[in-house]
Amino acid sequence: MILAIDTSLGTSIALVDGDRVVAARDEHDTRRHAEVLDVLLADVLGEHRTAVTQVVAGLGPGAFTGLRIGIVAARAAALGLGVPWVGVCSHDAVGVAEAGLVQVTTDVRRRERAWSLYDGGQRVQGPALAPAIDVPVVDGARRVDADWIGAAGLVAALHAGAEPSRDAIYLRDADAVPSAGPKRVTS
Repeated sequence: MILAIDTSLGTSIALVDGDRVVAARDEHDTRRHAEVLDVLLADVLGEHRTAVTQVVAGLGPGAFTGLRIGIVAARAAALGLGVPWVGVCSHDAVGVAEAGLVQVTTDVRRRERAWSLYDGGQRVQGPALAPAIDVPVVDGARRVDADWIGAAGLVAALHAGAEPSRDAIYLRDADAVPSAGPKRVTS
């Protein structure tokens, strides 16, 4: 069985055996990953802990903090269960299931959208970042504005040949930056 975790939008956790979803839990709130992940993970694993053979994580694109929480949770779960882990582009969870030419987009806040282009279920371009009003229009492509990435889709993407990786997909720099030095204190 494969344990899948995606936090590129909300929090989604699934336990998949072949093509059957054994258990799944979701929280659509895009700002509560840390608060809900451990509870959802415990619910999904239940009595199946010893049956897990691999962990797959959604690598984004998405918000920096949400992605870090999900990827670290996947790595920690794999370590605790003694199984390998791998990551997959979160857009692949949607794109590989779509026939024809499809553009998958997700909201990455700040009035921007991440987008990827798929042809016959294979990613051919992206992910890339664009202002929400300037996402490229691709001739002949059907646009899917995904407001949810289900973790079970990551397993389907992996089985369909999505390229595995362990590198988070950050399309912009983090807001937090190291300080330039100590602040001057006045009295």
